[in-house]
Amino acid sequence: MPPSRDLVAGIVQLANLLNRRLAPVFEKVNVTPQQWAVLVVIAADEPMTLAGVARSLAVSKQNMTGMMTRLEQLGLVERAEDPQDLRSARVRLSRRGRSVIERLMPAYEKWRDALGGEIGTRDVQTLERAVNRLIEHLEQQP
Repeated sequence: MPPSRDLVAGIVQLANLLNRRLAPVFEKVNVTPQQWAVLVVIAADEPMTLAGVARSLAVSKQNMTGMMTRLEQLGLVERAEDPQDLRSARVRLSRRGRSVIERLMPAYEKWRDALGGEIGTRDVQTLERAVNRLIEHLEQQP
């Protein structure tokens, strides 16, 4: 039996393993798992402010700015001024970005659905609910 892990250390290790195992799904289009997460958030609610995307992914606005610059260089997102707030920009998927989402989503969903392996779908769903509740709880704290 593997050694017991501290919850936080275990979650960090799991995140690292997920990123490493997921990378081959996206490497054909030169997108990292982190960039994929940004694209999926934007696709669900475009156009969005950088701050909105950063909030959705619980990362700093500075990290999101760098990520968005890279996605722009890859031709996957476009920035436009926000007509309601000239200090802010809104981002949306480019035509190429939408194409990447459409092309990779089936492979991603297949990978995600097989994720549970021997532990089973029910346990993965329980884990997903617990992670979502933990994220909601931590987001409410100052």
